[in-house]
Amino acid sequence: MMMEPVACFEDEEFMPMHEDDLVAAVGEALDTNCSDEDLLVGTTIPRSFFGTRRQGFSLKSYVKRLYQYLECSKSVFVTALIYLERIRLANPSNRLTDFNVHRMFSTAILLALKYHDDEHYSNSYYAEVFGMRGLNEINHLEAKMLTMLEFRLGVTEKEYTYCKNHLMRTQIRLSAHSLVEFNATNMVISAA
Repeated sequence: MMMEPVACFEDEEFMPMHEDDLVAAVGEALDTNCSDEDLLVGTTIPRSFFGTRRQGFSLKSYVKRLYQYLECSKSVFVTALIYLERIRLANPSNRLTDFNVHRMFSTAILLALKYHDDEHYSNSYYAEVFGMRGLNEINHLEAKMLTMLEFRLGVTEKEYTYCKNHLMRTQIRLSAHSLVEFNATNMVISAA
């Protein structure tokens, strides 16, 4: 059996993306794939990933916070989305919700960061940045997600390119939408 080539993340210049664009696109991707219901029927996502309430801040704000404090490569964010997609594909009932998206995404980020980047902080630091209760919680979630991914953290070039292209298309759509809103606002101001 021939294995697909694993993506080389050292040089992302062949598909560059500004950090603000990446943050916006990742936030949008999470938002789009997130249900507003606390769906537990048929899911294999452990209950420990579910919070008791919705977070009071946007996913884009959360992604921006992570990008600011983690000091990791951009490929970590793309890879984290791939991990979440693998979990969804393993069981269609495994959906992101307003109640689990923050813990699911931050744990996927943690795994991707440890897999890709040579230098990283302690899990205590990550627990603080992610807004978790402490070291025990982050260690528990890390172990659970590794099991859900069947310890398969390598990402193929095909998976990475597909996900990055999707993020780039999302950002183009967001930029076009912002431009239309900007032009509409200017037209209203000019007419006044």
